[in-house]
Amino acid sequence: MAGRLRTKALDGPGFAVVTGTPAGTMSTQAAQEFATSMLRHLGEPLPQGRGPDTALGWLVRDEGVSAYTDDRRFHEDAYTSKSRGYLHLHNDRAVQPFGQQPDCVALLMHRKAVQGGASVLVDGWAVHRVLRESYPHALGLLNTPYPVDRRHVTPQGESPVVRAPVFEQADGRVQVRCNLKRIETAAELTGEPMPPDQRAAVETLRQVLARPELKVTIPLEEGDCLVIDDRRVLHGRTSYEDHADADRRRCLIRVMLRCVPCNRRSSRRRFPFGSSQSSTASNPCRHL
Repeated sequence: MAGRLRTKALDGPGFAVVTGTPAGTMSTQAAQEFATSMLRHLGEPLPQGRGPDTALGWLVRDEGVSAYTDDRRFHEDAYTSKSRGYLHLHNDRAVQPFGQQPDCVALLMHRKAVQGGASVLVDGWAVHRVLRESYPHALGLLNTPYPVDRRHVTPQGESPVVRAPVFEQADGRVQVRCNLKRIETAAELTGEPMPPDQRAAVETLRQVLARPELKVTIPLEEGDCLVIDDRRVLHGRTSYEDHADADRRRCLIRVMLRCVPCNRRSSRRRFPFGSSQSSTASNPCRHL
């Protein structure tokens, strides 16, 4: 099972869904421990958070945080994982969260919302192909470093801004670091407005990301685990309506992983629970 999952998430379409785990029947703490134990078969879980909040299994749930201020301005210091609104497309490694550069991000559904809260995916390779074929000038600019605001996940003693290209060639493949919201707010920290040509390239990228034919929406059920190649696939979330009972409210467990090459892991390693699913479709990211 672990080998099949690695093939789909890392060497195939860029993501996979494991179904049938017992996470929905567990306590939250037990589900956190289960998630990290299960996913160790794919790679090394990376710590998330600061100080006493540090965890290998990060709780993605509504804790009263808003991704926007009262005047509808993006809230740079907010953990958007602790809100229940729409979450824009991004990949986590774009901000190098807590000093980490995950290869994979896994989201285990512990409890689902009353309505909404589906995961939305876009294949960064498909986006790169559209830009290469139709907007080569914009792609050239997106291959140059952009400042990215990471003040919400800055490691102690390090800069709240990192600089990296949105697209780059690494390890023989295109890799992606995309968080347009955090690129936009980085100018406040650097004191340097984004040059007009770079701003135009970002706007072109935003328009390509908005194309509905590039998006896949995945409503996870309790016990489902979505595993994403964070070097390639962007993820977001639809807004959701939650349960009134706090003990039933939507909760996912996020595990960030550093994965090693397949030839360094035994093919005999087995996934302890669940099954992975796949299906072919014309959309390059539609594999479940």
